[in-house]
Amino acid sequence: MVPPSLKDLLEITDSKYAVVVAVAKRARSLSETRKKDEDWRLAAMVTEALDELQDGKFNISYKYKGSE
Repeated sequence: MVPPSLKDLLEITDSKYAVVVAVAKRARSLSETRKKDEDWRLAAMVTEALDELQDGKFNISYKYKGSE
């Protein structure tokens, strides 16, 4: 499967950094649950996380430190 393009991902959010961080966190979560599988590969987890982001299975949220 071909991973989504950066152009498509930037329609979800305006920050490349946010995409990278969100996908890395999701890929790590996926890899923790599937490490015992025979065909486990980190690259496959990253691709799956990219697909999930594009399909809207998880969202990127921002935490702002506001002034009081």
